[in-house]
Amino acid sequence: MSGLAAVAADPSRAGGLPIGRMLDRMAHYPWLEPLSRPVADGVAVGLVTLPHMAPSACVASADGRRYAVIHGEIFASDAERRRLAGTEDARSVRSDAALLLAGWMAGGDAFLASLNGEFAAVVWDGSRGELLVVTDRFGLRPVYVATSDAGFAAASEIKAVLELPGVDTAWSEAGVAQFFSFGHFIADDTLFAGVRAVPAATIATYRTSDGQYAERAYWTLRPGVVNGSPADLTRALDDRLTEAVARRAQPGEHLGLSLSGGLDARTILGLMPAGLDLKTVSLGIDGSLDHRSASRLAALSGVAHRAFVLDADFLSTFEPNLREMVRLTDGHYLDQGIVMPTMAVYRELGIDYLLRGHGGELLHMTKAYAFSVDPAALRADDAGIRDWLFTHLTAYMLGAVPPDLFTFDVRDRARQSLDEALARCGPVARPVDRVWRLFLRERLHRETPLSMHTFGCFATVRQPFMDNDVIDVLFSMPPELKLDDALQAAILAHRRPAFLTVTNANTGARVGAGRLVTEAARFRMRVFAKLGVKGYQPYERLGLWLRRELRPLVESTLTGGPLMESGIVRPDVLRRVVRQHVDQEANHTFLLMALMIFGMGMGSAAK
Repeated sequence: MSGLAAVAADPSRAGGLPIGRMLDRMAHYPWLEPLSRPVADGVAVGLVTLPHMAPSACVASADGRRYAVIHGEIFASDAERRRLAGTEDARSVRSDAALLLAGWMAGGDAFLASLNGEFAAVVWDGSRGELLVVTDRFGLRPVYVATSDAGFAAASEIKAVLELPGVDTAWSEAGVAQFFSFGHFIADDTLFAGVRAVPAATIATYRTSDGQYAERAYWTLRPGVVNGSPADLTRALDDRLTEAVARRAQPGEHLGLSLSGGLDARTILGLMPAGLDLKTVSLGIDGSLDHRSASRLAALSGVAHRAFVLDADFLSTFEPNLREMVRLTDGHYLDQGIVMPTMAVYRELGIDYLLRGHGGELLHMTKAYAFSVDPAALRADDAGIRDWLFTHLTAYMLGAVPPDLFTFDVRDRARQSLDEALARCGPVARPVDRVWRLFLRERLHRETPLSMHTFGCFATVRQPFMDNDVIDVLFSMPPELKLDDALQAAILAHRRPAFLTVTNANTGARVGAGRLVTEAARFRMRVFAKLGVKGYQPYERLGLWLRRELRPLVESTLTGGPLMESGIVRPDVLRRVVRQHVDQEANHTFLLMALMIFGMGMGSAAK
């Protein structure tokens, strides 16, 4: 995966300065370029990057005392760049690294708070002897840190951080509990006690003189910053999302869009400026509604489209695809790896910048995975929303976990982590607003970046919904305005009305259809799926696969692998869980998948 790395260490304790080893751990493919630079005695920074990103990624100040490395992008106006070009020590701010360094030197925290981008960065300040790690407002690029007696390390992948000797690799009970309860991590926890994820909108500072590490937030979400009636706010969202797409889709770039037949990527396509070099890619089984709707949307836009058909051959490569995903994400991302075979398509099509629809769920939170809002959440008081969140966020994970499987109380530790996350939410107008905040702060910060991390070896990912101005409007809206597809239907009616008539693959109805029409369409899709009508079956049948085709992989990974000796699970209970699923006595699909990824990841980060 492309990503950054930095280290401040005593070479005699660290077996030499490990920046080279850190970069090697992240240079997964031959087209990725590792770049490193020693910036002081015992301090070095580096980057593994896609070739088209290298010119923007690294820069030194005019006096050579400061250095910046950036992983990702800053979407700045030409006016901002011209203003900073006149500041002291800023010879050029054409690159993102130069813009970050010049702005930091000129404006400090206030400048960072103004940045609109998707990035993580490292800044070496030689005048202070400080190594700084900076994350964007929403933490859209993962970055991990660790300290030990040997010094300090930061990197986009945990395996690189562990090249620093002496990092505590004991299991983190909080991290393990979160992974097996929520399916993703929250706050700053990982599976390892000594490795932390840097929070969003944070400056993490390591001082080389005394080895002190500290973090501070440079920006805090403040709902209600945009005023107006519901109609005014909808128009503002329309304008700001259109501008956000334009910031991420510039003439002359080789652009791609992951296009399903759903709602979010369709909205991005509908807002795309004309005349771009754009290609779209969809994933689905042969004849699926996703493929049919995506192809129709692409045809209406006049863009080249590639439909990637997921066929029976996928199962024959399931294990190597899963292991590759685990390797790229250090076993910290729960997924079956179905998208992995599509990655080569983006390079084949010459796509440098890939737009994705993540974050669009904030516009329609009745369909937002485990965070999907229902009437009970809208009515809940503070205590009620706490219980609602724990029940919903753990439903598909903890419901299948036997209470005696783990060697500690996973449920209680997960509840504690959720309570801590709720305490960090700050004041809200209504209890249900905490659902939106947690979705942004915990899932879109911790789970989505890992998902996008798998794409980053092949193209630079951009997420238009995760834009400063878009989020400002969304968090100024009442919850009832952000439940179904009303916001996107209004935007498309204004910008691309033809898109409304193309069936939403998630509902089987046109966008903006009423409740009765949508419910009837969903019923029809369920009936067609049961009747075996071509294109209506789910493109993954994970529970069935784990019982049949993937049974040898399940048994070898779980009952014959190092997981048995990890101290996390009780071996006899683990064997019982596997047997119950294989014999159809219980459905442990997500639990088994999480255990397999955990087991595979145990060696991935340490190797």
